[in-house]
Amino acid sequence: MAHIEQISHELTWRIRRDVLYPGQPLDKIRLANDENGMHLGLFDQNKLISVLSFFKNENSIQFRKFATLEPYQRQGYGTELLNYLLKISVAENYERVWCNARKNASGFYSKFGFTETEHSFQKDGHDFVIMEKILKTI
Repeated sequence: MAHIEQISHELTWRIRRDVLYPGQPLDKIRLANDENGMHLGLFDQNKLISVLSFFKNENSIQFRKFATLEPYQRQGYGTELLNYLLKISVAENYERVWCNARKNASGFYSKFGFTETEHSFQKDGHDFVIMEKILKTI
C-alpha cells in the first residue's frame, strides 16, 4: 500500500538523479536551497519510489525535481503525490502552485489544471515552460 510522508532532502537525491539526470553526479541534482524546502516521498511497500520538493513564499508554492522511478511510472503514483501537494496548497490558502515543467511533460500537468505561461527556457539540453495552477483569486 502506498503512503506519503515528509522526508529529508538527501533522500530525494538518488531518485532525482536516476529519473531526471541519469548518469550524472549527485552534485548535478542538489538544489542550493534544498535545506529550505519541504520534501515529500511516496512509498510503495516501504520502498521510496516518487519524490517532490517544494518551496513556499508569500502567495505561492513552487515544486521542483518531481520524479518517479521508471518501473512505477504511469501507475498513478505521481498523480497521488501531486494531488497531495495541491491539497496542502489549498489547505494553507496559497493562491498559486507552479513549476518549471519539461515541455514533454506539460500534458501531464495540464490534466491537473496547470496552464502554460508565456515563459519558457532551455537548460541542460531540455526545453522547459513555466506552468501554473491558480488556486484562488484575490
